Amino acid sequence: MRAASLIAASAALLLGACTASGPEPAGTSTVAVSAGSSATGAAGSATASTGATAPAGAPKGTATSAAAPTAEPVTSTATIATDALPRATFTSGDVRIQLPIEVPPEKEYGIGLSGRLNLQGRGMLFAFPDGQNVGFWMKGTHVDLDIAFIDASMKVILVTTMKADTLDIHKPPSPYVAAIEAPAGWYAQNKLGVGAVVTLPVDLRAATGR
Repeated sequence: MRAASLIAASAALLLGACTASGPEPAGTSTVAVSAGSSATGAAGSATASTGATAPAGAPKGTATSAAAPTAEPVTSTATIATDALPRATFTSGDVRIQLPIEVPPEKEYGIGLSGRLNLQGRGMLFAFPDGQNVGFWMKGTHVDLDIAFIDASMKVILVTTMKADTLDIHKPPSPYVAAIEAPAGWYAQNKLGVGAVVTLPVDLRAATGR
C-alpha cells in the first residue's frame, strides 16, 4: 500500500501501502507512516495518517519486486529476488509459515509497494520500534494487499485487506510496532489472524535504517 508519507520526526507519520502515512510519494501497495510529523511514508500504495483524513501525500505499499515496474518510483528493495529476501515467520496453533519480505529503509516508507504491478509472493515490513498508530492507504498502489499490524508483544492485532488505488485509511485501534503487507488473501489462506505470533529476521530499530 502507499502511505501518505512517513513522518518519522513528527506526530503523524504516513506510510505508503501497502506502506504508513506521510507526504504522498510512491507506495508499497502498503506503506504506513508512523504517527509523527512529516517524514516519507512506508511501502505500499496506501497512505497512513494519524487522523481520519488522508494526507495530501502518501507513500506506496507492498507491490512486487522483480515485476515489471511502472514509471512510478519503487523502493530500492524492489530489485532483490524473492528467493534472496529475509523471511518473517508467523506461528498460530499448528500453523508455522514464512513470508519473504522486503525491508526498505524508513526514508522509503512513503513509496512502499506502490509503482508495482504484482507482488510475486512477497511482502514488505514497516518498522516502528517506538510504537505508532498511524494509518495506511492505497493511493498509487495498483494491487490489492493485506496488512497485518503487530504490537510490542510481537502478536498480530489486526489483519485487513486494502483495495488497490483506494483512499480508505486502514489502522488498528491501538499502537503497533510493525506492519507487514502481503498479497491479498495471503493471511486468510494460511489461517493467520489476530493472535498469531511473528518472528522477524531483523531488529525493528535496525530495520528503519537510522
